[in-house]
Amino acid sequence: MTRTLGHASLMITGVPIPTLNGVVTLRPSVKAADAGKLLEVMERKHIPHSIQIRPGCGSELVELAASRGLVEDEPVPLMVMQPAADRLGEVARHPDLSIRVLAPDEASVHVAIGAEGFGAPVELFEALVTPRVLAHPAFRAYVGTVDGEPVTTALALAHGDHVGIFDVATPPRHRGRGYGAAVTARAALDGFEAGASFAYLQSSPAGFGIYERLGFRTLETWTVWVTPGAPSHS
Repeated sequence: MTRTLGHASLMITGVPIPTLNGVVTLRPSVKAADAGKLLEVMERKHIPHSIQIRPGCGSELVELAASRGLVEDEPVPLMVMQPAADRLGEVARHPDLSIRVLAPDEASVHVAIGAEGFGAPVELFEALVTPRVLAHPAFRAYVGTVDGEPVTTALALAHGDHVGIFDVATPPRHRGRGYGAAVTARAALDGFEAGASFAYLQSSPAGFGIYERLGFRTLETWTVWVTPGAPSHS
């Protein structure tokens, strides 16, 4: 479910992670009254939610978040990259890794790796990434394998002139070998080859340096307020 009011947008996936439900400020000129009305809709759903505030928004949005019982979480960098085929191709061609696009009926592969990589319940990922989602032409899920064993995954969403990259996950026992960078590079490269003029993602602290080395740069950093006590990562 999505809804837009003025320069605020509401997104509800139903998955009980705050950043996957709630209000996103589309422009710094967003009105607190509009954001508040959308938060009221969200609150009636009784699921964890958030408000993500772009830099330049008025202090009244922070006051609104605090008044609704939300707590400030880690800020989220919005990172972007323009086409860099040579660099991306080099990283994507990892000598030990085989990367391919998952078929819709293989959604469970992405779910299993994502859940383990994020340390989240499988049920959360099952609700978010389904065969129906992967059957949509805008979505692509990738898996990277080593000797046939799945070790990393990512999800890409192409829309207009851009491609968004989400759910980049590598289970702890497979980290530190460049697998996450490789699958991210492949997802971005495919997006550029399909006509995207830029790729974007929101980075966790753990992934920030990896994405910078790939060529992503921080466009802006968003303030995030979430339902207290709920897992805030996606």
